[in-house]
Amino acid sequence: MSYVEPTVTASDAQTLAGDTVAYLADPLPPARTTIVLDPPAAKDHDALTAAMLPALRARGYGVTLVDPQTGKAGGAGVPLRYIASPLDSGVLLRLQYQGTEASRYYPRGSNGQLLPGAPFTVRGGAQ
Repeated sequence: MSYVEPTVTASDAQTLAGDTVAYLADPLPPARTTIVLDPPAAKDHDALTAAMLPALRARGYGVTLVDPQTGKAGGAGVPLRYIASPLDSGVLLRLQYQGTEASRYYPRGSNGQLLPGAPFTVRGGAQ
């Protein structure tokens, strides 16, 4: 199951979702991949899933969600879990799919907006 810290704002979520979709385009090609999102249990504090769904669909991915009652996917596809948590004054985003974990740190600029930090750090999987 994914986790999104309640302090992640809608603006933060737009930045994170946009970068997630751009990153996933290489290992999981759009138009040929269905993503199965495993959203956090605490949906009332989850701005990231709300931003990810339209971003993934706009890029050409099929998207389904894990059923929170059964814990099973709503269809076939590549499960994607994500963890967005605070680190220093920014946010650390971790993506988990197909035995791979990709992480990226986003510091905050002087205006409070998240900025891309270093590139995604990837470990595991068949990259």
